[in-house]
Amino acid sequence: MIPEIVPLGVSADPDADDARMSVELWRTNAPSPRLAITAHGRNGAARAPHMQKLIDAYRARDYVVVSPDCCASAWNDSAGNEADFLLENHVRDVRRTVEWAIANAASLGWSGAHLALCGHSMGAYAVARLAASDYAGQIAHLLLVSPFTSGVRQIEARAKYHPDGIANLQRDVPRALDEWPRHDIFAVSDRLTMPVAVFAGGKDIVAPPENVAELVTRLPSPPLYWLLPEASHCLEGGDYQVELLDAIDRLDAAARPPCIARVIPSEA
Repeated sequence: MIPEIVPLGVSADPDADDARMSVELWRTNAPSPRLAITAHGRNGAARAPHMQKLIDAYRARDYVVVSPDCCASAWNDSAGNEADFLLENHVRDVRRTVEWAIANAASLGWSGAHLALCGHSMGAYAVARLAASDYAGQIAHLLLVSPFTSGVRQIEARAKYHPDGIANLQRDVPRALDEWPRHDIFAVSDRLTMPVAVFAGGKDIVAPPENVAELVTRLPSPPLYWLLPEASHCLEGGDYQVELLDAIDRLDAAARPPCIARVIPSEA
């Protein structure tokens, strides 16, 4: 199955509120009460191989799935390139995706009763931050894969694990050293009271296991937690469908009803 591609925004400026991006829509065969947003990380794409694993797991559980192609990536057609990346804009693009899904719920075949947020790396940071703020009380569950936790931790990992990591970061993402340290999920992690699952790669040197473990210990309730020994940053080493399906099933079983998104009637 190939998803529907829906354009959002028209501006070629990746910093603009109306920056050009798109979302990929995976419908279900029948109307569904459940929808998941799957958000890629920096310099990513909606259908990158590791993101497809997440999409496939939600689709296997009859979710409508909406996957953004966020701005400032070399791997999709949205506005900007890698050097334009700002984490705040990444959060903005995931927020735009959620708002689009809520506004068009009826035409998507989604009742609005159950909204799950799932993200990889900086996409995981984006969905966690939105769940703690803009959509507090509206999120059925969070599924976080190789999550970025804070700019300080990310830059420390670069310096520790990557040869010339800081110099390469300054070259590839010129605004990172100034902007990333302004972001810290620990500032709002106590608000993540919905069911949460966290996946970490045992060989990950981007979001290393010790950084992910810090998040796990600082959530208000112990999350479901998988450490995948053979995985690096992008779910390498297996398809992990058994683990992902188990996570989704257990998260949904633990979800506290009702979880009703503020649905706006569709004009489509």
